[in-house]
Amino acid sequence: MTAADLEEFEEELETCFGTSCGFCERGCPVYQALKVRTLSMKGRNRTMLGLLKGKFDITPSVVKAAFECTLCGNCDRWCSLKNTEHTRAFREYLLKHGVEPMKEHSSLLASMKNYGNPWLQPRSARGKWLRGLDIPKAAKGNQEVLFFAGCTSAVMKPLVPSLVASAKLLKRAGVDFAVIGQDEPCCGSTLLRVGQTDAFEKLEKENFDRFKALGVKRIVTACPGCYTTLKKSAEKLGSDIAINHITQEIANLIRSGDLKVEKSSEKMTYHDPCHLGRLGGIFDEPREIVDAVADLVEMPNCRYEARCCGAGAGLQSAFPRLSRELAAKKVDEAKGTGATTLVTCCPFCETQLKTAPGINVVDLMQLLLEAIEKGEKKNTSG
Repeated sequence: MTAADLEEFEEELETCFGTSCGFCERGCPVYQALKVRTLSMKGRNRTMLGLLKGKFDITPSVVKAAFECTLCGNCDRWCSLKNTEHTRAFREYLLKHGVEPMKEHSSLLASMKNYGNPWLQPRSARGKWLRGLDIPKAAKGNQEVLFFAGCTSAVMKPLVPSLVASAKLLKRAGVDFAVIGQDEPCCGSTLLRVGQTDAFEKLEKENFDRFKALGVKRIVTACPGCYTTLKKSAEKLGSDIAINHITQEIANLIRSGDLKVEKSSEKMTYHDPCHLGRLGGIFDEPREIVDAVADLVEMPNCRYEARCCGAGAGLQSAFPRLSRELAAKKVDEAKGTGATTLVTCCPFCETQLKTAPGINVVDLMQLLLEAIEKGEKKNTSG
């Protein structure tokens, strides 16, 4: 997508302007929290149309309307228009028309340029999670399956255990895989979501040229943001590399009985990460894994209607108070099910949901690995 794409959406913006449905307000986490019409998708579409028609200039309020959004895709659920793409193109349009990146996003962009990740972590930090795991590095031309760790889980210490659990489960499942390690690139999701499309397109081409040189046929990742970004990049670039989320790999092995699980009677509920569920189409596999471990109870808003945790698309860094409020609402909904544990499989969601007290938040792969090890220990002692 290019800077001209906002103009390409003009007919859709006109369609939205000519209707009075307002269905997008129903599931929009930002609108439901703030009740500000200009921050609903309908209001945002009208703002974009007004800009294209020359009705008003770019102001701080216009910029806020573009960026105070998690790009969670809930508005697309209730509308035939490509609303999430409208907003992404809106951000790009503003940057192309002289708007400086939000100050909170500037550090992310500088870090991407200097360190290859958004988190101001040195490149050397990227491979530390691999210590003691005996996982081979991908060799040029002959590595069919690549485990793509992703920036966030690899460099954020509290998230490393979930990444380690994912790798251990793949090994237990007999998947022959390798990693890039310290030199693993970013998938570019952050660049794309804050409107830096030119930089993203350069990075995605470099990434897939590298994957091709390594001989990669299948990429497995535990990060939903990496999953949707790499999958869409592969489709766009015409690559035949298959992109899988780890839940797809592991659920198959539970179905076949190759992974034995110790099930408890504890009530747990599952949070659908936006990138994995609504934007990625993966709903069943994570639930099969939770249900194999514990008693799964659903929240009122789940699957396509699942509420965003508030961490996405730069909202967490630029609007932290709102972001935490959305996390608190999600935790309250989870507690209302009677569950004692809230399970997710996204590093952003895990970090975000842990900011709200009141429920135990765990990573899905850690949960599964612990259940398997518990069962093995029980069988050995028995």
